[in-house]
Amino acid sequence: MIREKIIVPSGIRYISDWNEFRFNKFPSKCIINKQLPGCGFTEYCINGPENIILCSPRKMLLENKKDQHEFDVYLVVNEMDKESNIDKDLSKVDKNISVDLSVNLEISTNSEIYKRLYHEIEEYCISRSINGLPCKILVTYDSYRVVKDILEKLNRFYTFYTIVDEFQSILHDSRFKSDTELKFLEYLKQSPTAYFVSATPMMDEYLEMLDEFKDLPYYELDWYTEDLSRVIKPDLDVFVMRSVGEKMSEIIQKYLSGDFEEIVVLRNGIPTKIVSTEAVFYVNSVNHITSIIKKNNLTPEQCNILCSKTDDNLKKIQKRLGKKFIIGEVPLEGDPHKMFTFCTRTVYLGADFYSLCARSFIFSDSNIDSLAVDISEDLPQILGRQRLKENPWKNNAIFYYRSTANYREMKAEDFQKIINDKQKSTESLLRVYSSTFIESDKFELALKYQKDAKASNYKDDYVAVNKIHTKDGNIILKPVYNNLVLVNEIRAFKIQQIDYKDRFTVFSTVHNTLTRDDIVNQEVSEFLRIYTGLTTIYDKLKLLCEYGLSSDAINIVLGQIADSDEIKSYYTSLGPQRLKSLGYNLTKIKKELGIVTFSQELLESSIYSEFKIGDKLKMSEIKNMLGKIYSSINYDATPKATDLENYFEVKRCKVTDKITKLRENYFEIIKKR
Repeated sequence: MIREKIIVPSGIRYISDWNEFRFNKFPSKCIINKQLPGCGFTEYCINGPENIILCSPRKMLLENKKDQHEFDVYLVVNEMDKESNIDKDLSKVDKNISVDLSVNLEISTNSEIYKRLYHEIEEYCISRSINGLPCKILVTYDSYRVVKDILEKLNRFYTFYTIVDEFQSILHDSRFKSDTELKFLEYLKQSPTAYFVSATPMMDEYLEMLDEFKDLPYYELDWYTEDLSRVIKPDLDVFVMRSVGEKMSEIIQKYLSGDFEEIVVLRNGIPTKIVSTEAVFYVNSVNHITSIIKKNNLTPEQCNILCSKTDDNLKKIQKRLGKKFIIGEVPLEGDPHKMFTFCTRTVYLGADFYSLCARSFIFSDSNIDSLAVDISEDLPQILGRQRLKENPWKNNAIFYYRSTANYREMKAEDFQKIINDKQKSTESLLRVYSSTFIESDKFELALKYQKDAKASNYKDDYVAVNKIHTKDGNIILKPVYNNLVLVNEIRAFKIQQIDYKDRFTVFSTVHNTLTRDDIVNQEVSEFLRIYTGLTTIYDKLKLLCEYGLSSDAINIVLGQIADSDEIKSYYTSLGPQRLKSLGYNLTKIKKELGIVTFSQELLESSIYSEFKIGDKLKMSEIKNMLGKIYSSINYDATPKATDLENYFEVKRCKVTDKITKLRENYFEIIKKR
């Protein structure tokens, strides 16, 4: 892959300010890394001098741009281009799914939709030409084929530059609509130009795995060299959470009670207090959103729900919340914002929020596929959604997460075995198809493959089915190897098992992603690198007390250590100087804190003297007896009847109580372990 940096001249804040910027200065097909969300690239596409086909993965974003530039752009509205539900939970498998051969953008040239689009695009292009204005056509990935076909018939296609905005979505969305993504890439091969643009492109390792991208020239806009002040460092506060629902409810109740965050800023040299009365929640689950709204008794007047505009989502929202709740729109500049805005992945990319006081809250649970935020790609995008510089929280957000540790850990070798098995299944299915010679049988087999792919979300193999329309109006279904899904699964594994492995890897990944080079974060990152390599309490305490962290850094470090971690409690209780004077000796530390230790030998002897082989005891009796033993020897643990199994082999049985005549659960002690 050829890589080249292009230095953005000093004084340029937005691409539209850069007079020398033109697409014809780039190779006809290439990757452009914008580096900065909100640098005005999309605005340049709309207002610049070139004829542009702007392709977006999200219909809502195009509608938002249409609302902002109503008379300058043509938005392709294709009634058969049904928005994909990218918010859905992929863990659920629908075995009864049907396959519609007419679905999404596969419209015939004789259809009324095609005729309308042809007429409107022709009329728009003529009008713009008469007035000496460039054409700007906005289209989803799904409907690109239609636009391409119409412009070719109008002999105008080769005058347009095709811009693929937020192209990383081609990979990310492949689990939801891979047939669309595969066909889109195929149509782009037939296009004279294709500029793959993003501020957060696919990571290099994934680009190298995909034939469509690995050999493309790669250009990176350099905003740093000439003027570092253009690069505003985002301020992201990172916290562990127990659950998404619990944390969101806590924040909502604070807002409802009027406990708003305040900040004092200088406005025209006058100290001015700004109060945050609006909250934007980024959580990729319609189920979670509806549950939270219902739990907190929120009204439609308080909520704006931004998610995929699908019938399924609308039905889900109204079934749980009532008919007054709808899928909302991104407010335009100057429009009022509601107190709470709930955003799914649909608006992680490209949406423009013009709130004067909104705070942004991001929620990620790595143990639930739909709720795992990609730190490397999603976070920078989300942090770029608030556009108004008057908002003092524009470049600030709070990130709540649950790590993978102790929940859904998977070894790399186990994951690789799953991948290998699916690859073998894929090769086998494609061989079966190739060895089938009767056309009707091939069609039925391909139809089955297509249904299986849609129903299982590629759970068992990577077979996708390309739908090809012939000139005579027939449909050919061709099974293919879906490498997009394979690469996406590798990406999902690394997000879940590496980026979210524990709190330290999360912090490190956040730090590296946001490329914050300030002294405090460099200090913290280096400390955590050393700290995570230590194995003993002594070594960790010594490092924490003697490393010489600044006050800001120590606060960040302590925020990354769990409250339940005894190292944190020792440090906050005694302080570094007292811990040092105690020589980091665990016995001395506990004595200092008044923590009474117990003897394991005494615990065992007490249990063996109290309980006898052959005893049949109620579980409640066992719990009470253990409680008395624990208390007598200062053993700080909650007694449970099952604790007895650590010392004896027991048999669970039912015994009829002589008094109550009820059969109750008993343990019979068989022998010592």
